[in-house]
Amino acid sequence: MPYLDDEPRKKKKPESRRDIALDKFEMSSESAPRKVKKSDKISGRRNQNPFVKFAVAAFPQADDPPSEKFRKAFLLMAVAVLIGALMFLGWQIFSIAKGDKLNNELANIAGNPINNNGSYRQPDHIANPDANIATSAGTEEPEFIDLTPVVNTPLNINFDELIKRNPDTRGWICITDTMINNVIVQSTDNNYYLNHDFNGNESISGTVFSSYLNKWDGTDDNTILFGHNMSNGQFFAYVMHYVPNDKSREPIAFYKVHPTVMMATPDGGSETYKIFAGMICNTQEQYGEVFDYITKTKFENAADFNNYILDVMDRSWFFTDVDLKYGDELLTLSTCYWPLGKQVDTRWVILARKVRPGESEYVDTSKAYRNYQAKLFDYYYDRINGTWSGSVWDRSKLLSY
Repeated sequence: MPYLDDEPRKKKKPESRRDIALDKFEMSSESAPRKVKKSDKISGRRNQNPFVKFAVAAFPQADDPPSEKFRKAFLLMAVAVLIGALMFLGWQIFSIAKGDKLNNELANIAGNPINNNGSYRQPDHIANPDANIATSAGTEEPEFIDLTPVVNTPLNINFDELIKRNPDTRGWICITDTMINNVIVQSTDNNYYLNHDFNGNESISGTVFSSYLNKWDGTDDNTILFGHNMSNGQFFAYVMHYVPNDKSREPIAFYKVHPTVMMATPDGGSETYKIFAGMICNTQEQYGEVFDYITKTKFENAADFNNYILDVMDRSWFFTDVDLKYGDELLTLSTCYWPLGKQVDTRWVILARKVRPGESEYVDTSKAYRNYQAKLFDYYYDRINGTWSGSVWDRSKLLSY
């Protein structure tokens, strides 16, 4: 018999399918964290400070694809090269300006200030040389050129102060009415003063120096000087002006106006030298003959002197009215010149001889003329498709021959 308080048990009402679906959705949303997308990372980076943003954009990141890493690395390398080049260019400009300032300072100390009438500009035939200049005459009518030779004033150099500042001081070189107005120094080799100035500081301009083989005691038969061809006109830039300008019908006008060089020494006073030749010389054996002019400071005898002069005159790009004989003291000025491109390391060299005792320093420049058959070297002939036709210099000018 059933109890009175017993009631029929009610069946539990089943949950609706909608409730079950909602429960499952809530459980899955709590247990599975949302994945962070790459776009969200990038968005986060963009919200960082500018320096971090720059670093992310410029430097390779771990999650960058390989192509992006390569692009950034290449860009960084290019920037580094550019910065290095700008720094080197800045150093060059600073060094050249410093050398210019030092030159003017030394000229004032020496008592022979530099004559610089404004900014220097390289003549076009020097700034843009043409290999064919060696053998081809110009056709352009020349502008009016005053061919009156300059008048020299003897040098009176204050060597005491220069030697006090640098005991390597040997002399002073000057070509009137140009910026060649420099102290001459000498080291124990031909390298030190290529990249050191008068004060011993590193310098792209270097300074004018003599061969270490020169004695400077009055016994040198040939004093050999080296100087850089600087784009601002300093040091031996004006030596390049003796390269004939074959765009003009007065190709050796510069020589005709400046036919002499002056050199002073502490013990010998001021001397004048008459220029008689200008030649191009190869320095690399793979391009052909290397004419040895840098060691010829002494001549053993008349034959040695004569042979050297004949070799020089065969190579000279112009001939003058200056005669020569054994016993003459020579002066050689050498600088860089690249008509075949800088990969072919060549030099432009001018030679002069000292005015003899009792001789006038006057030179009849009207008798000077261009030589279009100068002897060159193998690679040069290959470039211009030419050959040497033989010696054409008037040997009667060599009095000891």
